[in-house]
Amino acid sequence: MKAGRLTALAALTASTLLLAACSAEPGDEAPEMGDAVAEASPPAADPAGRVVELAAGYSAATDLEAAGDTLGLRSAGTLALGTVDQFESGDVTEVAVPENCGDLTASADTFVLACREEVLLVDAATGGVDKRSLAGTDAAPALGATLTSTGELVVGNSESDQVLVFGQDSEEPLETITVAGNTSQLISVPRGDGDDAVVRTNHANTTIQDIHWRDGEQGGTLRVGLGVGRIAAGENGLVIVSDNLGDQLAIYTATDVIRLHQTSPVDDSPWGVDWDAGRNLAWIASTGTNTLAGFDISSGTPERRVLLNTVADAQNVVVLEDGTLVLASATGGGLQVIDNPELTSQ
Repeated sequence: MKAGRLTALAALTASTLLLAACSAEPGDEAPEMGDAVAEASPPAADPAGRVVELAAGYSAATDLEAAGDTLGLRSAGTLALGTVDQFESGDVTEVAVPENCGDLTASADTFVLACREEVLLVDAATGGVDKRSLAGTDAAPALGATLTSTGELVVGNSESDQVLVFGQDSEEPLETITVAGNTSQLISVPRGDGDDAVVRTNHANTTIQDIHWRDGEQGGTLRVGLGVGRIAAGENGLVIVSDNLGDQLAIYTATDVIRLHQTSPVDDSPWGVDWDAGRNLAWIASTGTNTLAGFDISSGTPERRVLLNTVADAQNVVVLEDGTLVLASATGGGLQVIDNPELTSQ
């Protein structure tokens, strides 16, 4: 861990990790907080699994999601769709998308991309695009959007404190909700038999918040360590989060209100995260060390069960339904595919 990060962590109290920074004494160094960015990686050394070379048009992956066994890999103005086998053979579907879009999310069969004045709903099977205009609504400009499992589209404004909920076919919002600041990332989180939870982050002030979208109300807001990186949905309200500046894995639940349950130190500059339902592991990739760690969170303290080498700048990781791990390099290092990681106590 870098010296600057050690200084910042030492300046925080336990309550800071939950809510807000305490007032510093005169002369204390203020901790670096918010606006986290994944660090550039050193050269890769013996990545686990196999590495698939990607075509030039989508070789530098800025985002990666999965809808079923279909991967959606975004690079600049291209969203490439296909299974692992199709990426290996080069037989993917390429969809042109604006370059000013935000975070890519996915439902069971659709990729969702907020592009400021519109949201693109991309069919995972065909690559067909349904454009939902945000013009004239309080959602624009938007960089975060998600589909709930019941078909509602939830969109967060990237410059103001508005989140809007749209019905499956409605152009007018069903709800306009005032939240705690602008939205950087927005995801839907399954909650068993009930409605999905919707969870948002604000990178500038490193906060996480749940949204009671059926009721048209915001939920509670918590501080995420020193600098929230990425969030990913698990099962039954589980949310996996990287604290990039604090070098931590954080485990939240959003069953009724957002709650922090566990944290654990991880390797330098954690960013991409995902939940592995088959192995009951939280995965977190650290670009500072080119490593991917899998944590068992079944007890009160996360236990690292596996540590794997990754390609350079692996900013995104997804777990497919069959348990295959897929990571994407943001700097042209390829698509890393790990079929059966060996689990041991680390």
